Amino acid sequence: MTKGRISRVRILTLALAGATAAMGVGGLVTASRGVAQVAAPAAETAYWVEEVAANLDRPWEMTWLPNGDMLVTERPGRLRVIRDGKLLPDAIKGTPEVLSTSMFDGLLDVEVDPDFASNSTIYLTYMTGDDNARVGHIMKARLANGALSDQKVIFTTAVPAPAGGPNIMRILFLPDRTMLVGMGSGGQGSRGMVQRLDNQSGKIIHLNRDGSAVAGGPMAKVEGALPEIWAMGFRNPAGIARTTDGEIWAIDIGPKGGDELNLMKAGGNYGWPLSTWGFDYSGRAMSEQQDGGDFVDPVINWSPSRAPSGLIQYTGDRFPAWKGDLFTGELMGHLIRRIRVKDGKVVLEEAIMADMNERIRTVGQGPDGYIYALTDSSSGRVLRLRPGAPAASEKAKVAKPSAAPTDVGMFGDFANRGVYQEKFSQVMNNFKYDEVRAKKLFGENCAACHSAGTFTSGEIGPDLNTVYYRKSGTLPGYNYSTAMSNPKTQVIWDDFSLQAFIANPMSYYPGTKMAVPPINDFETVLQLDAYLRSLSQGDAKIDPHTRQVVKD
Repeated sequence: MTKGRISRVRILTLALAGATAAMGVGGLVTASRGVAQVAAPAAETAYWVEEVAANLDRPWEMTWLPNGDMLVTERPGRLRVIRDGKLLPDAIKGTPEVLSTSMFDGLLDVEVDPDFASNSTIYLTYMTGDDNARVGHIMKARLANGALSDQKVIFTTAVPAPAGGPNIMRILFLPDRTMLVGMGSGGQGSRGMVQRLDNQSGKIIHLNRDGSAVAGGPMAKVEGALPEIWAMGFRNPAGIARTTDGEIWAIDIGPKGGDELNLMKAGGNYGWPLSTWGFDYSGRAMSEQQDGGDFVDPVINWSPSRAPSGLIQYTGDRFPAWKGDLFTGELMGHLIRRIRVKDGKVVLEEAIMADMNERIRTVGQGPDGYIYALTDSSSGRVLRLRPGAPAASEKAKVAKPSAAPTDVGMFGDFANRGVYQEKFSQVMNNFKYDEVRAKKLFGENCAACHSAGTFTSGEIGPDLNTVYYRKSGTLPGYNYSTAMSNPKTQVIWDDFSLQAFIANPMSYYPGTKMAVPPINDFETVLQLDAYLRSLSQGDAKIDPHTRQVVKD
């Protein structure tokens, strides 16, 4: 990265941080393509926050049936019903078995078929597999009498995702009754997959209701491309919305900064990981390019990290001043963000519900015209924005702010809210590098082909000494796969990419010739990764949260 680009990123980060601090709850900030300005505050719309339901276990998405019932997914695998403002005690029967060993997995989206009145059909997205090979699915089923029947999996991801990031995400039905589906990149470890066309990682795909690709898509005639790919180059498209003028908008969550709001174009490439304002969790800039080139630039990008999640356009009459604006939740920002777009540009933002101190997983507009939000917690809540002030009879319903500490960092925030307690998280948190065991594992799994440390027998595969921060496919004398050597899909070897490769090389790097089967034990993968990193950086220990080597 050139000095000029580093300065530009830092200026953006500082400018937006200052603007955010200055604007408060009712203030406004505009930012487009790296330029931030504080705008004059608009007239505030008075509202209060009602607690509709509580004690949900990590709720992820909500939708409404024609009779007014709200459906809410809980990541551990339950589908709940809120009827007449009350959470029913029994979950809906017949939901699929899900993988929920990481904070990115489980039962995720729920959407109602456009013809639900005649077919009683709903759609669920969810994860199966294991920690190192996570598979996304879309299932359709009939909902009646508190149970699902006629369950049918209509779509499964082509390549499993490695440990460490979202995979399948949200569904948006279009007026023609086809669906756009946002597909996460699967985390930093699979970023080399995003610019390939043989998988759905980091893509938005276009499907019919039976799971088949919509005919005539932008990639339909591209050799080797999956025909359902509609747009590509995303890290985690955590929200998709269609506005009343027919435009499609998508939120994309960056890593450490680089969150985006994108105006969608069929066939567009939105750049990840080759063009981004985000930084790796180690602090290294993810890309030497931030905008331009062959990529579609975001309408707005946010730094520091806010982790926007969920996206709607408000079309109701309860808040007339907000009609037509976009709304998204923020996991890191702990608020709802109102965004006004004019002529393809963001002209103002407003922080809503910023005093609740809650991770907002998603937002929705109910049939009653109110705005709803789900909080990301093991004791999650359904909150509703109401205009004006509560009547005396409603004051018992006023939501109280979360008492969780605010100065504990990202991982502390996860732990305090109960979203960071799954098997994957526990292995990562409790990991201790064992050099003796790591060497033994390397000898058993890798030394027949690779040299590293005291192992000198490797001749088939590249020398792994000093592998860290080396680009894949660059050592001379080896017949690398296209995925490892193509500048658009090669990776810089770091913790995330090495862990993905060690766990399942033939899935993430097709054409790679490996003599060992995939390793599905995450702790084993971490030991091997830590061993290779220690060879590159000397005597070191591993920070269990960041998985980075820290020297004594």
